[in-house]
Parts: sequence; structure tokens; C-alpha cells
Amino acid sequence: MKEEFSVRQITCGPKYHFKSYYDMQPWDRTGRYFLCMESDFQDRSPRAGDSLTIGMVDLSNNEFIPLTETKAWNFQQGCMLHWIEDEQGKTIIYNDRIDNNFHAILFNIETKEKKILPLPVQALSPDKKTAACLNFARWGVWRPGYGYAGVADPFAGQNKPENDAVYLMDITSGVYKAAVNLAQIAQLTSDLDRRKDAPMWFNHLMFNTDGTRLVGLVRWWCPEAVDDVKKTTINVDGAVAERRHCMWMLNIGEKHPEIIVNDGLVSHAEWRDPDNILAWAGSNLDEPHGYRVFNVVDKTNEVIGKDLLTEDGHMSYHKNKNLLLTDTYPDADYIRTLKIHNISANSDMVIGQISCPAGPAGIIPL
Repeated sequence: MKEEFSVRQITCGPKYHFKSYYDMQPWDRTGRYFLCMESDFQDRSPRAGDSLTIGMVDLSNNEFIPLTETKAWNFQQGCMLHWIEDEQGKTIIYNDRIDNNFHAILFNIETKEKKILPLPVQALSPDKKTAACLNFARWGVWRPGYGYAGVADPFAGQNKPENDAVYLMDITSGVYKAAVNLAQIAQLTSDLDRRKDAPMWFNHLMFNTDGTRLVGLVRWWCPEAVDDVKKTTINVDGAVAERRHCMWMLNIGEKHPEIIVNDGLVSHAEWRDPDNILAWAGSNLDEPHGYRVFNVVDKTNEVIGKDLLTEDGHMSYHKNKNLLLTDTYPDADYIRTLKIHNISANSDMVIGQISCPAGPAGIIPL
């Protein structure tokens, strides 16, 4: 494995540039164009009237090429910007706010033609034909920094609404159907944390590597459990012991989700193959966190990176599934470590240490 790396800056000020979430591919099929976004500020969270410029960098000359704008965005995940691998490779998909609703938009970067889809996208299937969709308005209320401003949660005041669902949408026809709803998840999860009908919301959605399964997170607040949680050996989600988690899985085409992690922390995740997903997680309330590979078929899990992968990070598998690119959260000096972990050798190679100042209101970006 190459042990020398170079770092190249591809955008410049005075405006601010960032890409989509860690699990979204920014390069086009030629490797020449890099999808990213441009904002006028980075010292506060976006408001309903704030627009974000969507563009791409021509890596042959580092030119930022503006394409369009959106009003459905955040600094954590942007506007869910993806390339769509059509025949010409010239289409992107992103979210926008139109007439007081959030929608996914298909945009041809050459003709500027737009197609408005009925729901916003949160994840795309590997073949880029199906979008998994959720309620970004509710997400924004209960987890500021991830949802979008400008639309009220239609289920405000309801803790586990049956009609608040994850939908699967055909991005060609726009036809969609409910796949999983909050009432189902509430019924499947235990109440060991004294949830007592606390508000629940859908978080990140992830298709597996062949599009046959969908995993998602549901979180809720449990203030009565804070004292008990703080007595355990784990630190729930960095400093918010009252936020609880579960990971659910749905076999595409079926109607009944299964719970993979219940009453434990689940954070960033990455599918290894159709049956196994890696996550920074503990499989139950009192289990130490770690980089755990969960088999969604037999519900077993195993820890990788013992004594090395000791904190949450944003992970991506190499195609050989033995190398893992990941990072750390910023330390006291706001420095992140970017590294490649060799799973079979249980060894790390540090690529670099990167300054990452605090974001809006002290929120750590990503």
C-alpha cells in the first residue's frame, strides 16, 4: 500500500465549499468532475430563506462550475446530492423546497432540464433507480443540523405517527409506497430505556450493496434514563445520554422490518456486502461501543479494529473489503485524524491530521 500521499486544494474562497455526506460519491464516471456545494456562510445553520449553490469542480483546472440552487439543505449532508448514472452520465439528483414541500429534483447539467419528483431523497439504491425517502421536516425539529428549514412537520405533537413513514420511490415514474412507519418501529423496540412514548424520528437510510435490503436508524429522547446511562461504561452519542437509538432492516419487497440493534447506540455505518453492515455501535445498552460488523441475517456481530478503532468515525470500505478509510472526531485542538485501517492485519496507516474548527453554535461538522 502506498505510504506517501499528496493533498490538493480544489476550491477557494471567498465563499465556502463542501461535498455531500461521507457515503455519497462526488466524482462523475470520468473522474474529471467533482460534485459539491457553495454557501455564502458557515457560521450558523441554514434558515428557510437561505439558498445553496450546487456545482461541480472541473479537476483539470479547479474551476467551480455553478449548476443550480436549492433551499433544502444543511451543512451535515448538504442537499443529498448524487450523480445519476444514466447513459450520458449528465444527470444529478438533489433536494429542494418548492411550494412549501420538499422534493427531489432530477437535473440535466447540460440542458438544465429539471424533473420534480414528489418526495425528497435520503438514499439511493446502487442501481440509482430507487430512492428511499423520509420526513426531513421532523428530522430537522428533533435533530437540528440534519433536517431542513422552511416546512412544518405534518405530524408535530405525535410521538410515533403511523403515517410518518420511509417511502420507496421510483425515480423514473415518481411512484412511491410506504415501506416502514414509526408506529411499527415503536412496537418492535423494547421500552427498557423508559421511553414512555417519547417522540421518535427517522434518521439515516442505507441500501445494501445489491439493493435487496434497506437499513435505517430511528432515534428518540429519553430524559428519564440519563442518570442510568451515565453510570454505564459507555458515553451515548458523544454527550447526549438522553438520545436513544435503534437500527432496523427491511428486505425489499417485504412488509415487516426487523430490529438489528435495540437499546444501544448506533452511529455511522457502511455496508460491507449484502448481508453485513459495519457500524460504530453497541448491540445493547450496556455493551461498549466499537466498530461492529452486524450480520443482518443471523443477528450476530463482531468487533474489528480492537485497540485501534476506538472512537466513532466516517467509514468507507475499499473494494477489496479489507481496507477501511475512516477518521476520528476532532480532538481538544479540533484536529481530526484520517487513516486507512487494514482489517486482517489490525493495523492503521495515518494519512493526515486535519484542522476541523467547530461549526455553527459549536456543532462539530459531520
